[in-house]
Amino acid sequence: PRFAAIWTRTDSEAVRGGRTWYWGPEPWFDYAEFYADSPNGLRTVQYFDKARMEINRPADGIVTNGLLVVEMVSGRIQLGDLPGYARQYHCSDVPVAGNPRRANPAAPGYCQFTDRATFPDPYRPAYRDPERLKQRVSTTIDINGILGERPDLARPETTIVQYSTVTGHNIPRIFWDFMNQRGRVIENGRVTTGPIVDWLFAIGYPITDPYWVRAVVGDTERDVLVQLFERRVLTYTPDNPPDYQVEMGNAGQHYFQWRYPHLGMPWAAPDPVTPLLYASNINTGSHWEVYRAYFNGSGERLTFNNAETVAYSWLRSWDPAQQMLAVDSRRDQPAYRQVYVLNSIAANIGETAPGASATRISAIDVRDQLEQPPDTLTEFLTKPVNEFNPMVSPDGTQLLVISERTGRPDLNLWSGPAPGSMPIAVRLTRDLPACRSETPAWSPDGRMVYWVSDCDGNFEIYRAELRYQPIIRRQVVAQLFAELTNIRNLTNNPANDRFARVSPDGKQIAFASDRDGNWEIYVMNADGSNVRRLTNHPATDDAPTWSPDGRQLAFASDRDGDFEIYILNVSDGTITQQVTQNIAQDRWPLWAQ
Repeated sequence: PRFAAIWTRTDSEAVRGGRTWYWGPEPWFDYAEFYADSPNGLRTVQYFDKARMEINRPADGIVTNGLLVVEMVSGRIQLGDLPGYARQYHCSDVPVAGNPRRANPAAPGYCQFTDRATFPDPYRPAYRDPERLKQRVSTTIDINGILGERPDLARPETTIVQYSTVTGHNIPRIFWDFMNQRGRVIENGRVTTGPIVDWLFAIGYPITDPYWVRAVVGDTERDVLVQLFERRVLTYTPDNPPDYQVEMGNAGQHYFQWRYPHLGMPWAAPDPVTPLLYASNINTGSHWEVYRAYFNGSGERLTFNNAETVAYSWLRSWDPAQQMLAVDSRRDQPAYRQVYVLNSIAANIGETAPGASATRISAIDVRDQLEQPPDTLTEFLTKPVNEFNPMVSPDGTQLLVISERTGRPDLNLWSGPAPGSMPIAVRLTRDLPACRSETPAWSPDGRMVYWVSDCDGNFEIYRAELRYQPIIRRQVVAQLFAELTNIRNLTNNPANDRFARVSPDGKQIAFASDRDGNWEIYVMNADGSNVRRLTNHPATDDAPTWSPDGRQLAFASDRDGDFEIYILNVSDGTITQQVTQNIAQDRWPLWAQ
């Protein structure tokens, strides 16, 4: 609601009319990102085309507007209030104006402004430009960061009218007028007239002078005047219609492409769609391989090995070419299940296709290493063990895994398969009683984890919040530490409850239970309430997985004599389709998550 109030003030149709967007048509990514000074080390963020809204401390109710431009120019992601709570990444090559890089090869990216921008840097003095009041802007900057002059662009509206003594940069009239523009806004639920934005909150101080760039906008290369501020980019395109000549640049899109390049462009693409996969021994007779369902009784084999491979989770992306599949497999160590990530080609076409790849993933909690006697440390670090059920986080940067490295199946949190993931390797259940954990899952916002454990003598479904802390080395965040907090048993009954899967909207959990004497499919609310049985058959029904739209479940059942894959409606339990039909065993389907 607090984000919605900020957006509604300027961008609702009741007041916007024909003026340009200040945030964008709607948010397209909600998540809990690490921030050291927020509760549990997680702050709520919402991405729009033009910026990112943040709530760092829910108790104070304040919505902040991220310093996205500073981070893209400096390559330094701020992860807390203190200067040392940062991660040194790399500056952004995303074009500051116009189309994405593939369709806009000549436009400068944020990196090209690094040497001419003001931002906190412990290793260099702050850059400042001299005051240029009453001068017109004719300076250009290109893809190599080289400055030039175009006297023909020195228009009257580019005359410098303000100089920021805080950061040392000049502001032209065309931008200063936009920053102080008045118009229709919504205040306290009523339409009124006033300043459209508080420019310090919405835009921030300038961190560069204004420059002309050449950028492809749509299908045309144009001259665009750009200026980088702490929180936004302002652009002036003389060729645009009058109401759209000055605009907030798409800094929210640009930042998302930089920080989450593996997730694609959710503002321009439909929601990710993942195929229905399952494990089968139809071609091997002896071990499991991954198949893609064709919904006509058959499937296509995707993995080809001498030992089993079972799919467990997707890295879902708005760019199909960036999707990845997390599996556990015995391909290299037949006696042990190991975690692998298959790229999009392997996951959608098959491992034998050109360009297909499978990468083994492994990690070890440093605390476990420190507790090992010196004479056994090498063996501990190198011995093959069972590691399975890899669940990729919704943002792709972390991985929940069950590992038996310490002798029991524990819930672990590792760095994810996405490029640039923050280092982390933690055994989350190390301080819990000696029990077996399995089948972890994430909440859609990344705040909570769900898993199955037999700590009370039978398998139950548990939920916990993640609490993060930074580990600082050399004045930056080198890696993260995490632990479970507010652990809760959601099922808490004498029967076994297993195979927990969280719905795409995070509101329900599907699971299998033998509470009525045999295994059936159930759903319940994410807090454990309102348990409903969806199947009622003397056979075994297990391993439910959600459809991308959350309306159906695929599950495995041996009701026809061997295990097949079926689909049912969540609303009433009606079975709508038998997906596979053969005399082999088809198990453990994976659809969405």
